[in-house]
Amino acid sequence: MKQLQAILFAFIAILLFSPAAEAARVDDIKFFVENYYYGKIPDNLDSMKTVDEVIDALDEYSRYLSPDEYTFYMAAVGADDVAAAHLDEPAISSSMLYGNIGYIKIQTFSAKLNQEIIDQWLALKKQGATKLILDLRYNGGGYVDSAEKFLGHFEGVKDAYYVTTREGSQMVKPIPSKVKFPKQTYILVNKYSASASEIVAASVIDQSAATVVGEKTKGKGTIQTFFEFEDGSALKLTVGEFTGPKKTKIHQKGVQPTIETKTGKELTTIHERLLHDHFASKKYKPLDPLDKVAAAKTFYLHFTQPMNLRATQTSNKVELVKMGGVAVPVKTSMNNNGQLEITPVKKMQRGGTYMLVVHPGLPSTTGRTTKQGVYSQITVQ
Repeated sequence: MKQLQAILFAFIAILLFSPAAEAARVDDIKFFVENYYYGKIPDNLDSMKTVDEVIDALDEYSRYLSPDEYTFYMAAVGADDVAAAHLDEPAISSSMLYGNIGYIKIQTFSAKLNQEIIDQWLALKKQGATKLILDLRYNGGGYVDSAEKFLGHFEGVKDAYYVTTREGSQMVKPIPSKVKFPKQTYILVNKYSASASEIVAASVIDQSAATVVGEKTKGKGTIQTFFEFEDGSALKLTVGEFTGPKKTKIHQKGVQPTIETKTGKELTTIHERLLHDHFASKKYKPLDPLDKVAAAKTFYLHFTQPMNLRATQTSNKVELVKMGGVAVPVKTSMNNNGQLEITPVKKMQRGGTYMLVVHPGLPSTTGRTTKQGVYSQITVQ
């Protein structure tokens, strides 16, 4: 019986990899290229004899995937190479940042993204989030319909994107959702944000629906689809190009963010800006920033009047906030010079940015309290 199975498997392998099978596969691929490919069709397409020869003549995003490659690719939810390299990370994760700011990291536009986004945002909202940061850095794309559902959560997004194929051009609408993101929503992007991420970024910029922060995106403004074969392999073929709703070109240009930042500083930059705006609205006084501070630095706060500062009274009035994160524990005490000493419980992160905040309400020896809060930006060397 085993010998018969071996003979059958060998016979099937001969059929799959025979010249006749290869020629049929090449003919199928030629048919798809002639009828659906969005790009310049090779002049000598008819004379091409191998799959590799055809694929090499197409754009960089069109490729032929073996059964194993296609299985792996679909496990990466159709994302581009950058997203596939981060498969060990969760597709979506969230946390609360200081200042009632929700943060959601989206690794790829998966098939299940929409419900996960709804769950994560509602959970953050329940914790008190009034603003939202959506992180699309290193997000290489995924399912286009997930981007259409994602855009349905933005107030002010009436159109998703404009797409052009061999059959013509049309406007694609977002898929409506009753769950909406707050008006103060910020999207982080970098040079690895591509495809569906760029659809989202261009769409919200064209319609002033959110603020995009970071660096110019990759510039992959084309759409691919899969043509599957019986043996489990597939042809991934470019079939169209998308632009922003106002026909803002993306392919080979990228999306220019609303707020441009240095590489790797996208999150800390917008968090810092939001906190500056928050404290300015509460009339807090900005102090001179402190640069190149040691990781184990103790800060000293001077007062113009004698203060009655006991640790129990100051612990909730002084905060050291890590940009892109939350408040970190500090110890407070009075020294012999009448100064308030503020010491981080753990060393601050080298290269990190922090904000020291002193809220109003500190008592003086006469029973009066400070009326104005102060804050200062800190850069750790």
